[in-house]
Amino acid sequence: HGMMMSRTLLLLALTAQATAFVPTAFPSLMTRRTTAPISLRMVAVKPKTGVGSNGMNDDGFTRPLVEKVALPGVSHGYEYRVIEDSVDVKKLNAAEKLKLAKGGMRIIDDIESLAAEAKEKGGAQFMDEDDINIRLKWLGLFHRAKIAPGTFMWRLRIHNGQLTTAQWKVLTKQIKEYDTENDRNLWSQMGCADVTTRQNIQLRGIRLENLPRHWKELTDAGMTSVQAGMDNVRNLVGNPLAGIDPEEIIDTRPYCEEFTAKLTDSGKGNPALANLPRKFNVCYVGSKEMFEHPDINDIAYLPAKDKDGNMGWNIDVGGLLMSTRCEFAIPMDAFVPLEKHWELGAAIMTTFRDFGFRYNPRTKTRLMFLIDNMGMEAFREEVARRYKEATGLELGKAETGLVPKVWKRRELLGANKQADGDNWIGMVVPAGRMYADEMEAVGKISETYGNGNIRLTVEGNILVLGVPDSKLEAALKECATIERLETAPRPALKGTVACAGNQFCGQSKINTKGHAVRFANFLDNNFDFPPGKDVRLHWTGCPNTCGQIQLGDIGLLGVTCKNSKGEIVEGVDLYLGGGIGQTAAIGTLYKSKIPIEEGLEAVLSKIAVEKLGATPKQSSGVASWLKSFLPWSN
Repeated sequence: HGMMMSRTLLLLALTAQATAFVPTAFPSLMTRRTTAPISLRMVAVKPKTGVGSNGMNDDGFTRPLVEKVALPGVSHGYEYRVIEDSVDVKKLNAAEKLKLAKGGMRIIDDIESLAAEAKEKGGAQFMDEDDINIRLKWLGLFHRAKIAPGTFMWRLRIHNGQLTTAQWKVLTKQIKEYDTENDRNLWSQMGCADVTTRQNIQLRGIRLENLPRHWKELTDAGMTSVQAGMDNVRNLVGNPLAGIDPEEIIDTRPYCEEFTAKLTDSGKGNPALANLPRKFNVCYVGSKEMFEHPDINDIAYLPAKDKDGNMGWNIDVGGLLMSTRCEFAIPMDAFVPLEKHWELGAAIMTTFRDFGFRYNPRTKTRLMFLIDNMGMEAFREEVARRYKEATGLELGKAETGLVPKVWKRRELLGANKQADGDNWIGMVVPAGRMYADEMEAVGKISETYGNGNIRLTVEGNILVLGVPDSKLEAALKECATIERLETAPRPALKGTVACAGNQFCGQSKINTKGHAVRFANFLDNNFDFPPGKDVRLHWTGCPNTCGQIQLGDIGLLGVTCKNSKGEIVEGVDLYLGGGIGQTAAIGTLYKSKIPIEEGLEAVLSKIAVEKLGATPKQSSGVASWLKSFLPWSN
């Protein structure tokens, strides 16, 4: 029955942990914002007062810390650089020193020469580390130096998670040549693709030697990866049902598209916004469920109406999930007309660029730390000044929000009716991982039965759009032939999110995707969950929390720990109480250092019954197993 330890070991593990199963400080409803119109959901936040210091010099916020520098002979002609005489250069963090020596955006001029050097030297692992391991991230290319030297993860820009079938086929082609092992165990390194928590695609196995060809095929298909990594704005997130949502508040696609085009200068690269102090997340909310997860974005555009009935955006800022700090975005008390969204975003981003902290520790360089230092009032005044310079308009106060405070979350997966009468089919992608043959099959289904459009979700799943009723049954039958993907999703598997894990990431302590799918299957195979119950399990391999463990019903953070024999093994710290949408909350630590192979099944079983309302399946054998020593299972 998929049990990975003996009954005796389980009993010992549970007995030893029996007094520890008391969650610490579950977030209560009182901690969630319920104070519309400024923000629609969670906590009523006190405005930050600020300390009046930028933490780098005595100028406060009167003089920018960066300046525009001309670069003759470089394709973009300029870059933004830290003003050396305004700071102590020795105190700059390592990333800032690297950017000061040579801006990351300049690497776009070196694609051909770097590829040629990689061919000559036998791989990227034998080349200049600063260019290969750091600056190529400005093009979305992350060298897997520790795990798979010479290969790259290629992070793209798929704004609003929307792709045509033609684009999907191009992405499939890029990884197919590297998928040589035909291995689907989530442990080996090979060419594959991940659907990410930012409605994005990451391709794995890419080699620098072939980058010019890959780059051309990608750009010819209307896609880009410019400014996709390091200190840049990440992929723009919007409603995965934009344009087809029967409950749509606003179509987020044109706003994600315009923002991306201006941010990247239509894929050519934009040095004006390519040297932020740290990464930066942006989303546009168009759904009533907040499928877009606005709380964890640096800028969240929330649909609203002014007193005259004009649509626009209320603005939340500063959301972040980090190893050292997790905090939801807070209201800026600002409203902008729909068409002025970019000008407001640019005002926020350039304020961050000009005044953000760039010393050590780098963990204090996100936008929320700047707001801490400036205070919300001063931050808003500076943003409003820049916004007025760009538009001639005063920055208005927040208006009436349009996202409902209470809303039953709809199912994105399976067959569902679109606003136009056609159907979308949502497919579970286990832990977000896809392989070339699966992508080919999905592309064929979209082309044959749908309207040629595919969407990605922040949970790492995919939607095939525009399937008419007359083709729906045949389309679902075709979907069922893709062995690992599911259109009748089981609760635990559909809610499983996982970072790359140590299959590809050198920072991860555990194989998150492999374990995530295994334990989701264990729960689904052995327990019945209440009808309609969401079971969200988020796995991350290190404290950087790329898997967003704080948002899961259950969050699992990879660690190393000792088993019953005193051996160092893979383990997890387990969090409970996270939430999204109208019930958003940040989960808290429940139990630390649980050996994966020696106690996790027992812990998850207990939580499934006690916290998630699950009942053991009589047919699975787990019911008698639990009753034999767990009194709460009777």
